[in-house]
Amino acid sequence: MSTVTETTITAGDLTYRLTTDSDRAAAAGLSPADSADPHPNRSWYALIGTHLYYVVDLVETATGATGVNVKAARLRLAELGFPVFALAWNKLLTQGHPGHTG
Repeated sequence: MSTVTETTITAGDLTYRLTTDSDRAAAAGLSPADSADPHPNRSWYALIGTHLYYVVDLVETATGATGVNVKAARLRLAELGFPVFALAWNKLLTQGHPGHTG
């Protein structure tokens, strides 16, 4: 388990502080991805408590940032010790998604 409790993320020209507590608080205000209304076009999720949340929504809610990059979001959440998952099928399993892995 990670001992990191704080990190930063850059969106646009601004740097934002991201903490395990801010992520948990953000999750409390979001509908989980495993709810009755999942978004069909999102691929990266973080496990907070017992629910999955889309990484960009989670980080943007936790920091107040807009335009957060999905790769940066998933890396920062993993750095904080949250399990991060990808939803993938077909070519995404064999080749990855260049917008998310590059």
